Amino acid sequence: MSRSRQQVIRMLALVPYLQGNDGVPVNEVAAEFGVTPKVIRDDLRLLMYTGTGEYAGELIDFDLTALEVDGIVHIRDAEFMTRPLRISTREGVALIVALRTLRASASGSELTVVDSALAKLESAVGDTVSASVDVVMDRVDPTIHSTIVHALAQGKRLQLTYATVSRDEQSDRAVDPRRLFTEQGRLYLEAWCLKAEDLRFFRLDRVIDAQLTDVDAQDHDVNERDMSDGIFTVGEATPYALVDLHPRAHWLTEYYQVELLEQSEDGTWRAKLFGADWDWLRRLVLRNAGSVSVIEPDTLRAQVVDDARLALEAYDEAESSS
Repeated sequence: MSRSRQQVIRMLALVPYLQGNDGVPVNEVAAEFGVTPKVIRDDLRLLMYTGTGEYAGELIDFDLTALEVDGIVHIRDAEFMTRPLRISTREGVALIVALRTLRASASGSELTVVDSALAKLESAVGDTVSASVDVVMDRVDPTIHSTIVHALAQGKRLQLTYATVSRDEQSDRAVDPRRLFTEQGRLYLEAWCLKAEDLRFFRLDRVIDAQLTDVDAQDHDVNERDMSDGIFTVGEATPYALVDLHPRAHWLTEYYQVELLEQSEDGTWRAKLFGADWDWLRRLVLRNAGSVSVIEPDTLRAQVVDDARLALEAYDEAESSS
């Protein structure tokens, strides 16, 4: 489970705990939640910005003098947490979509919590509405998914056989799993790769085999990557092609990293199309032949032309022999 998700779950549990244990020493709170007193203090400072409004009495409050001087926690103005939650049908549907997506990457006790919340939400919005909500994820081998979930729950190292599409090869990797997450309808495993000696993301639909080992996964000293901007981020060294996107290819701007430069009168967009590597860019252009034209670099344009010519020749040969 990610640190941010752990913090949210802990903070949600902190409020009712503190309401029922007013005046508890911060050290006891830390021991109860299995973290350090500093972590609890940081949680409490963040909770002070939480509430139903933005003014005194509308935000959760703590006696800071008692906390800082005596190490005692007194919580105030958190009564709103016990009020029944009223949500609209639209809000309920949005939460159902989020929870069903979260469920795909949940594991262990998280599944019980997610399923319980889903059942309550689906009952609140009604069977007709909840039945119309469908979350589509790329298919993943259930055995592989289960093995990875067990590795995360037990804190064990995994042995993966992984397909790297850009290089058309398979490789064996020993990894220490950190978390599962979803991105654009796909399941990913974030893990420390012992081969690369760095954090890596593995698409579960590209994992050929996953074996649970008896080795304990190590807690590597590395910062978790911020996923708010997506799994693929553009940097100074990121490859890109200058392309013309014809109207049929405008949808690419919604799914890939694209920087629009200009638009012609016929609706063609001149743009920078970014990719993980040149092979990936070449395949994307070929999959959208006739809708995407490479302007620069010359090497990529020549590769696309050659690949297209070979494909046409193979098609002509198949037609003539039939």
